[in-house]
Amino acid sequence: MIKKISYILENWKMIVHLLFKTRRFGVNNLTWSSHPSVFGTALPLGLGRAFKNYQMMKIRAFSGFIPLNDAIEIFPYHAKKHGYKPISLQGENTQPRQ
Repeated sequence: MIKKISYILENWKMIVHLLFKTRRFGVNNLTWSSHPSVFGTALPLGLGRAFKNYQMMKIRAFSGFIPLNDAIEIFPYHAKKHGYKPISLQGENTQPRQ
């Protein structure tokens, strides 16, 4: 839970951008981008559209946009539902070199 809160606090601009499809705010987690986003739209979005964008955020997270272990910690129910397992940072069969 703490990992999720810290991720949201660090990346809130990008989250707003992905949820509401802003053109310049939040692109690459910046306050203002000099180039418009390919995901951005000029039309206002309804709540149903924002919910669909949230679903796409989960799919992007597990598609490699962020490290898998972070995605599992941020979206644990999605990870469990789809069978994602954390990647061990230490190999199970690794032994120190002599």
